[in-house]
Amino acid sequence: MKKNVMARVLASAAVVGVAGVLAGMLPSDAAAPSYAYKCWGTSADHCTVAVQAPKGWKFTQLDKFQAKFTKSDEMLRIDGIYAKVSPKAQVARKTAELKKVPGLKILSQSNGVTPSEIQWNNKKVVFYDVKYSYTDGARGQRVVTTRYADTLDGGNRAYLELTVGGSAKDQAELDAVLRKATQSVTLVG
Repeated sequence: MKKNVMARVLASAAVVGVAGVLAGMLPSDAAAPSYAYKCWGTSADHCTVAVQAPKGWKFTQLDKFQAKFTKSDEMLRIDGIYAKVSPKAQVARKTAELKKVPGLKILSQSNGVTPSEIQWNNKKVVFYDVKYSYTDGARGQRVVTTRYADTLDGGNRAYLELTVGGSAKDQAELDAVLRKATQSVTLVG
């Protein structure tokens, strides 16, 4: 009888130990981020682009149409590109450019449609993606998804470029950030 009790205690300790090891392998911020609207543009009182970005991520405006949000090794960049070609054509251009980069690997190309949260936009956002990886000397292996989205024209024009990047372990969070940004981004002016 004592052997059975001892075996159960050891088995339970092993399960708890394995669970602890597995928990230690999960990303430290496994909880989904919360979001807040951020807008930027040509002046303090006029937005050109607005998006729901993760709260707590550092905001940097790059120009009147472009900004990035960063958290440690993760990045979301939004650029109002107003391309005169479709999102599909923009992905083809980007993919051709990327193939010239030494050591870069195209991981996938995809497309989709998602509902827009913005009332004055088209009800659906049409997008095309290219996902790729490369090695950064300082940060190691990086995985990046660049998305071209049409929020107004039903897939005829790539109005926005949305990019997320980070390490492979951050991909689930970055996919969620990209999904939220796609549904909430809008060109205001």
